[in-house]
Amino acid sequence: MLRSSGRVFSAAMLPFSSLSSRDAMLDPIVKSLSEILWSPFQREAFAADLATLVEQHVKSRGGLRGMAVRTGFALLKAAKPDLLTGALRRHAPQFIAALEPLYESFRNDREPDFSVFLQRHAGEARDALLGVADARIAQSRNASLKAAYQKLRGGAEGEVEAIIPALGRLIRGYL
Repeated sequence: MLRSSGRVFSAAMLPFSSLSSRDAMLDPIVKSLSEILWSPFQREAFAADLATLVEQHVKSRGGLRGMAVRTGFALLKAAKPDLLTGALRRHAPQFIAALEPLYESFRNDREPDFSVFLQRHAGEARDALLGVADARIAQSRNASLKAAYQKLRGGAEGEVEAIIPALGRLIRGYL
């Protein structure tokens, strides 16, 4: 699905609409997940949808931990409203690249639905995404940021794994 200036274009409107989405994904012209999700035509829409996904995930968290996450997120948004969107735009290419091996495996798998495939490989997806964050933190010179990240890192595994099904559905919508 392509989004441009608020308009949504379905596959039926595109010249190759006679192809199934699976056939279109296997077309040799489409080489990578990055080319699909981070193309100039998709980039802004995907980044906005990704920010919405993260915000919905944060809002859905329950219990004391969820209350702490929601409060921290609200404080960050109040201090810098575009923080999440900006961070996602800057770092999405690395996160997408981290999922590339899984996308390649999906293309060679019999599973026709990327979201189902990603859920089956949720642990691998979680590790790939957190690996990007780990590498970025390791390069940071900010000792306070590193210390805060280390305190939150253990809980991040569960949070990232919990968002994998929704992330798979989001990506599937762009394939």
